[in-house]
Amino acid sequence: MSLFDFFKSQKPKAPSSPVETVPAFDPHSDYDLLSATQRDTLCESVLRQHLPLLGLTEMESRVWVDGSAPPVRRMFELQLLKGAGLKAKWGFSLDFVPHLSGRRVSWHRSNKAAMLDVVVDPKDLGQPSYLFGSARLSSGLQKLIPEALTRAVATWAKGDTYQGMLDIIREIRECNSNCFGFYNYTQLPLAYIFLSAMTGELNAADEELERYLSLHHLKEGEDAKLRKLVRDCCST
Repeated sequence: MSLFDFFKSQKPKAPSSPVETVPAFDPHSDYDLLSATQRDTLCESVLRQHLPLLGLTEMESRVWVDGSAPPVRRMFELQLLKGAGLKAKWGFSLDFVPHLSGRRVSWHRSNKAAMLDVVVDPKDLGQPSYLFGSARLSSGLQKLIPEALTRAVATWAKGDTYQGMLDIIREIRECNSNCFGFYNYTQLPLAYIFLSAMTGELNAADEELERYLSLHHLKEGEDAKLRKLVRDCCST
């Protein structure tokens, strides 16, 4: 018998025990993306446990405002993120601080229109996901909201005066404590400008205003309008 015929005649031995096969990895196996209604219903149920006790009223899904002491309105918000996440941010909406709309100066002077001018957007808080079902989102919210509100209450207390709010903005700017850089927030520089003017720091207000105008190209005549508004704040 040739060597070739010898090897051909040999039968493979059966394994002494069954070989365990590892199932193929399915990256979608844990996904359970909630609908917008499911997500917001869960958010509302958690927020309604806490925010009414702090004097805030729900204005729209995930946005709460206390408009009891204008021109300052306390705000708390759960913001949607790319990738089906949520994050908490809070601060103040200020009636005397404008915003830009279509490169024109506009206002947000009601509870419904309120927006965060002094915005605390911490980078060190959890970001619950609604990509993995109701139980996981609920658990994440139950952990996030109490922690975020404890810090929000401290912010609102510190910002009880215009100087206090200005100090909050300076701390955000110097410590880079928000999720994004200072100039990624269109309202933070404006709040800094007008609060500086309100507290008599006109040089700081003017310097920041010129920097702001160099970054935002307003429609004709709007630069002058914004400068006048800042000057008018100094006399109030």
